[in-house]
Amino acid sequence: MNKQSKKISEPLLKYNLKEILNLIDIYTIGILFLYTLLSIVFFKVVVDARAYVFINLFIITSIITLATIVEKYNAGSFFKPVRYLYVIPLIFYIYTQTQIYVRTVNPNDLDWLLIKWDVALFGGNPADFLEKFATPWLTEFLQFSYMMFFVMPVAVSLELYIKKDAKDYVAFTRVIAFGFFFSYLLYFFIPAVGPRFTLYDFNLLNTELPGVFLTDFMRELVNVGGGIKHSVPLAPIDAVNRDCMPSGHTMITIINIWLSFKNRSSFRWLIAFIGTSLIVATVYLRYHYVVDLIAGAFFAILVIWLEPKIRDAFKKIGFKLA
Repeated sequence: MNKQSKKISEPLLKYNLKEILNLIDIYTIGILFLYTLLSIVFFKVVVDARAYVFINLFIITSIITLATIVEKYNAGSFFKPVRYLYVIPLIFYIYTQTQIYVRTVNPNDLDWLLIKWDVALFGGNPADFLEKFATPWLTEFLQFSYMMFFVMPVAVSLELYIKKDAKDYVAFTRVIAFGFFFSYLLYFFIPAVGPRFTLYDFNLLNTELPGVFLTDFMRELVNVGGGIKHSVPLAPIDAVNRDCMPSGHTMITIINIWLSFKNRSSFRWLIAFIGTSLIVATVYLRYHYVVDLIAGAFFAILVIWLEPKIRDAFKKIGFKLA
């Protein structure tokens, strides 16, 4: 019996996780398992906790099964793309679930502390200074740049995937996924809603910082993505996600810029320009305090340094990672 025949003849569920899982799988399974535990611990508090437990366990099982089919049985053209791309939608799903547990574990907003740090560093509110340069066209451009947050890493990952360079794609995606999941966990420590609610009147934002054509529409998309929905009978400050500290927009954008140049992406200079504009936009558009950006930059550097060390640690204990 040749090697391939031997592989096929083995039972489907007889596998070694160290041989089939990559770090993207491990990071995703790890945070889903953590959130499943939180749903169980706070079962009486978390709305739909039972559903989250079952959905998370189903996703974990699906990831392991998919990894088995692809890595052990060398599955065909359908399963391999799913195997490589599944983490992209899961990053959004895990983000929305994060906000449920942030409010449960640490329900007290700490914006007052971030404001205090900004004042200590800059002598006042930096967004007030940037407002002196505000024009409708600048607002329109910076709001557009802010909207490119998810688009930029997805563009690079798909570029690497289309080039059929699996090693570079996996390396890029695992660092980005690690950065996202790490930022989600950091939100638990200093929940905050941002200056558009604490230092300004949220309802006057379109009037005080008007755009040209699509600014109001793009703001509304950001609001919906951040938990503010007309169908939810809550005041915006109560509905919005607690995701300001650190600035995930700054953190992931810096990581993405670094990886784009490392992989010589065709989009690297455009991403550097739009990404830098995005970071400025987080303060200009009143989404973040400057200390959020400083923290985001620090943790971006930490992720770039730490993630390869985690990979080496897993390889030392026997994981066959790409």
